[in-house]
Amino acid sequence: MEFKYLMIKFLLFLVLLFSQATLAEVEQFYEPRIDGLRMDRCLTFAKGCNEPAANRWCFQEGYEKAIYWELLDNVGDKYPTKTISSKAICNNKSCDSFQFIVCYRP
Repeated sequence: MEFKYLMIKFLLFLVLLFSQATLAEVEQFYEPRIDGLRMDRCLTFAKGCNEPAANRWCFQEGYEKAIYWELLDNVGDKYPTKTISSKAICNNKSCDSFQFIVCYRP
């Protein structure tokens, strides 16, 4: 687990180092939620999963894109998820959510 956080810090360092802007901004959103429910990993059920959904979250939060994220697999039965685009709710075990999303803006 510690390795993952070191990797995140390293990636954030690289983004800042190679950014053409003098001041880039990076923010981590832990367990992003939509209307109080954990955000599903897909824009709509089984479509636009992972990067497209993470990018949409970042865009809605005022950032340019997602640069890193991690998922929590098979949590829907314990923690229902909601898709960011269609607002559909999933309460099946097979549903996955974001543990966190790291967003970037120059």
